[in-house]
Amino acid sequence: MAAHAIVSSQSAERRRVAFALMLTLPIAVLWWTGVRAEPLRLAPPSVESAALNAPVRTPADAAPALPPSPALEKKQRYNVVVLGDSLGDGTWAGLYHVLRKDKRFNVIKKSRVATGFSRQDYYDWNEAAREIAADTRMDIAVVVMGTNDRQPIVRDGKRHALFDDEWRGIYRARVDDFTATLKASGARIYWMELPVMRSPRFGADMEQFNEIFEDRAAANGVAFVKTEGLATGADGGYTAYGEDRFGRTRLLRAEDGIHFTMAGYELLGDRIAGAILADMEGGAVLANAAPPTDRPVTLSVVEEASDEPEKAERYDMVDRRPGRSDDWLWLGATN
Repeated sequence: MAAHAIVSSQSAERRRVAFALMLTLPIAVLWWTGVRAEPLRLAPPSVESAALNAPVRTPADAAPALPPSPALEKKQRYNVVVLGDSLGDGTWAGLYHVLRKDKRFNVIKKSRVATGFSRQDYYDWNEAAREIAADTRMDIAVVVMGTNDRQPIVRDGKRHALFDDEWRGIYRARVDDFTATLKASGARIYWMELPVMRSPRFGADMEQFNEIFEDRAAANGVAFVKTEGLATGADGGYTAYGEDRFGRTRLLRAEDGIHFTMAGYELLGDRIAGAILADMEGGAVLANAAPPTDRPVTLSVVEEASDEPEKAERYDMVDRRPGRSDDWLWLGATN
C-alpha cells in the first residue's frame, strides 16, 4: 500500500509540472518574438523621435529640390524710404497722403532737418544711408536734398567757397557716394528736383544744385523727378496760391517762400508717386535685390503722417547758420 501511494504521488507531481510547462511555453515564445522584433526598446513609441525611426534616404531617393522663389509681383508691398532735409520731411508727408490707400506701399520717413552734403562733419548722409539700409529694407528711395547746402565745404583744414571748382568736385563726389550706397542696398532711386523758390537769389542757387543733381542722376543711372509746373504761376515763377492735386485753389507755400503747406507737399508727393507708378506699369525692374550678406535687414516701423500742423519747435532752430532753410511752419489744412 505504501509503495502504491508513493507512485500515485509522483504521477500527480509529473502531471502538475507538465501542465505548468504547457502554460508557460506559449508566453515564452511570444516574449522571444517581441525581443527579436524590437530589441532594447527603452521608451514607448509615443515619445520616441520620429527622426530616429525614419528610413535613411539614399541620394537616389532624396527629396527633390524646391523651385526658386518666384519674382516679386507688382502688387507685393514695397518700402518707399524718403531721405533728405526739412523739405524731405514735408515731401514724405505728402507722398504718404497720396499713397496711403495703395496697400502696395509703406512710406517711411528717414529725412533729417538741417542736413545736407556740405556739412559732413555735422551729419554724414553716406554713413546714415548705410545705417538705414542695415535695419530697413529699401525697395524705393526718394531723395530730397540741397536747401541747407549753401555753405562752404571744409575738408582737410581747407575751406572751399560755395560753388567754386573744388567745392563742386567734393560735392559731386559726395552725391555719387551717397547714390552708390543706396544702390548697393537694392533700392531704386528717385531724386527730386528742388522746386521754384520765392527769393531770386536763393532760387538761383537751388537751380545750380538742380544742375548738379540732374547731371549726377544721369551719370549714376537713377531717376530725376522734375517739379516744373508745381506751385508756379502762368510764367513758371513762384506763387503762393495755386491749384492743389484736386484742382482747388489753395495756399501751397509756407510763409518762408521755401517750404510748402500740406496741399503743396501733396503736389510733390503726387509727382513722385506718378513717376514710381509709371515705372511699375511700364515694366521697370522694381524687384527687391538681395541685400549684402553682412547687413541684416529688418522692416522698420512705419511712421504715420499726422493730419495736425507740424510744430516749429520740433526743429533745431537755435543752431541756425547762413544757408539753412529750416525756419518754417506748416500752413493750411490737410487734404
